Amino acid sequence: MVHDEVPLPPVPEPPPFERGAPVVLRSVRDHGRPHGVAVGYAVAGTVVLDDDDVMVVSTRPGSGVRMRAGVGAGPNSRIVLPAAWDGTYDERAWQGHTVVRVHRRGDRWSVWRWHDGERWTDRWYGNLESPWRRSTVGFDTQDWALDVVAAGSPLGGPWTVGLKDEDELAWMVDQGYVTDERARHVRVVGARLLRHARDAGWPFDADWDAWLPDARWGAVPLPDGWQQLPGAE
Repeated sequence: MVHDEVPLPPVPEPPPFERGAPVVLRSVRDHGRPHGVAVGYAVAGTVVLDDDDVMVVSTRPGSGVRMRAGVGAGPNSRIVLPAAWDGTYDERAWQGHTVVRVHRRGDRWSVWRWHDGERWTDRWYGNLESPWRRSTVGFDTQDWALDVVAAGSPLGGPWTVGLKDEDELAWMVDQGYVTDERARHVRVVGARLLRHARDAGWPFDADWDAWLPDARWGAVPLPDGWQQLPGAE
């Protein structure tokens, strides 16, 4: 049976965050020996909305980012396999425009859109991942490698949609990091999101101006203890 949940013990969720709260969004995975369950990727941001149904987080350029340190491999030379990870992290900062991530509770993806300070760009991203789980410092999920990318306007067009990183997912299966069963599940969800995006389903058809971050919000650093997980040794 395929489990979509983040590999963390069940604990009561904290209450929703207030608008403007600094948070960290973490991708959590069981990396196997010797690391076990650990954060693989973390990015800081600010809560735009958190109402138990929809969670929206914005990340300004310069906000804190951490990625597993080590030699990358795979088709794009960016996948650090467990054997190549020493348990430390590279310290980076978010680059480019402000990104706004929208997740509806229970969905196996979040949808991202970029704002250049004056307008929304025509770039869209559907990140396949585990349903978000609220933590004391932000939200936890697990990235699934496969993604959906889109460009243009979903309402009125032109509107182009496609899959991204199919080769990375296949390589991870070849390396034994992802099982065949898991990969099939990810591809099924990817096909579902692909159709959803082509049909301009929510939130592609939403009023994104309602989720504009406050212009006064700046870059957010990662909080102390950002890598600490409940129940993980």
